[in-house]
Amino acid sequence: MKLAEMLNERKTTKQRIVLINERLHLAAKIQEGDKAPVEPPEELKTELLECYDKLAEAIVLINKANIETLVEGKSLMELIATRDKHVSIAAVLHKLAEHAGPERGIFSKNEVRFLPAVDIREVRKEADVHAKRARDMDNIIQAANWNTEL
Repeated sequence: MKLAEMLNERKTTKQRIVLINERLHLAAKIQEGDKAPVEPPEELKTELLECYDKLAEAIVLINKANIETLVEGKSLMELIATRDKHVSIAAVLHKLAEHAGPERGIFSKNEVRFLPAVDIREVRKEADVHAKRARDMDNIIQAANWNTEL
């Protein structure tokens, strides 16, 4: 199995856990006078625990592969950390530029006017550089995910 396939399996298992958990909560109580819930809570609980076991196994395999797989002399774990850093920096800088921009809806000259304390254009350019680095890094990671056997 490829690392990319295991990542998809992990995602599917996480989604399944959410759904089973919701069903378990619905089956946890029955109205007085009813005989039994539509789905037996014990069976749902067993299924949920099996999903958590499957998720834990997937996480171990993924983390092990991320540490052991080298791309351009760096582990996938390092590449993921670098990508996530650039994603976070880009998001912060885009938000900074957004908040530094002019306010909409000033109705009179008596209202306090706020001016940008940063060069919005330069902040956006810097954010775009980090966003591109994150995309480029993600392409490398995705390629490695499809080339890595577990």
